[in-house]
Amino acid sequence: MKKLIAVSAVAALAATALSAEITFGAWLRCLAAPVASDGKDTVTAAGNSWGYGARSARLNVNAKSEDGTAGFSMGIYNDVSMSLSAGDEANLWIKPLDIVKVSYGKYDNNTLRGDLCYGSWNWLRPTSSWIAEDEGLLMSGNGDKGLMAEITPVENLYVQALVPINAPVETKAGWVSGQTKADATYKKVRGGFAYTVPGTAKVKFQYIGKGEGSVDEVKDAEGNVTTPKKDGNSNCTIEAEVDVLAVENLFLGVGFAYNNIKDADKSATTDQQMKIALGATYQVNEDLKVSASGAFFTYYKTNDVKTDSRFQAGAGVDYNLGDGLAANADFRYLSKYGLDGTKADNTDHIAFSAGIQKGVSNGYIGVAFQGQTNSGTFANNVITGAKSDEGKADKFVWAIPVALSVWF
Repeated sequence: MKKLIAVSAVAALAATALSAEITFGAWLRCLAAPVASDGKDTVTAAGNSWGYGARSARLNVNAKSEDGTAGFSMGIYNDVSMSLSAGDEANLWIKPLDIVKVSYGKYDNNTLRGDLCYGSWNWLRPTSSWIAEDEGLLMSGNGDKGLMAEITPVENLYVQALVPINAPVETKAGWVSGQTKADATYKKVRGGFAYTVPGTAKVKFQYIGKGEGSVDEVKDAEGNVTTPKKDGNSNCTIEAEVDVLAVENLFLGVGFAYNNIKDADKSATTDQQMKIALGATYQVNEDLKVSASGAFFTYYKTNDVKTDSRFQAGAGVDYNLGDGLAANADFRYLSKYGLDGTKADNTDHIAFSAGIQKGVSNGYIGVAFQGQTNSGTFANNVITGAKSDEGKADKFVWAIPVALSVWF
């Protein structure tokens, strides 16, 4: 009888598998520089375009039922250091209605994200030469955890909402409960929408809760508390984006973000108040594409000190040489950093890249020359610029990376 039950269970599992679609995929890019300079020493270095090691193996798994009403997504990443880690996603979902998708887990959901990627974004990224990255330049994506609903109530309208409900986590001391006071959870909700007018424009908006702010207690001259410390308004980020789609071969987008920060201990050097970003690409012909982007930033004032407004700008070109060969180049600039009008020495950055790639069926190989002024850093930590003997950030940093990228 037990054997019969076991056989029946296996048969049921096989039938379920036959009625579902499980797919495996991967996308990888590693860059190794046989020769580079940190401005002081000639070095070698390797990593991802975004830094943090070199991911040389990866597996993304996606499952979907035959009728498209249930599924899950997950990833497994392996670095050259042989450290195995979870991927960007780990979530499961159900579609109770054609227009509603409900899921829970960890996300890498970029349906609302606004990108303008080109040039050095695909090489060793000059992270010192921009504040807002190419991905999410116009609007940020959703990499949070929690319970999410995605709704498409009418054609061309997409709505997304997420409640960051925590699950227990395992620590060295054991499992720790993820329960959170409801009011704290709901001060971190996020939601947004995108509406497309075909052939004309796309409008996007999102609200991102950042949690509770605070107001410091107030004391009189004798040190007595006259106003106790109390909760302030919720911190949040409001973002909007408009993309122009009316001109053939042209993408033009403008993005706006405002950070409503109420924390009394905010830092003037990092607490960004507002961002206005612009990005455009134009396919001149089948072989030539040009790109340009820029952003302007303002900051909060604290302790009677305010970080000066800053801006970034860039432009790039991609050209198809034929026979699988492609060339690209770009230029980036980030303005000087200063406090209350006092500029620090050598704190603006100029970066550039020029490279060539040879495509194959499922990937490409390429080589480039990249440079960055004032001891800039490439790919977060892959190459970190050295300072002069006087401690000034005035060194020229360069690299000749070999890029290997594959996808399946």
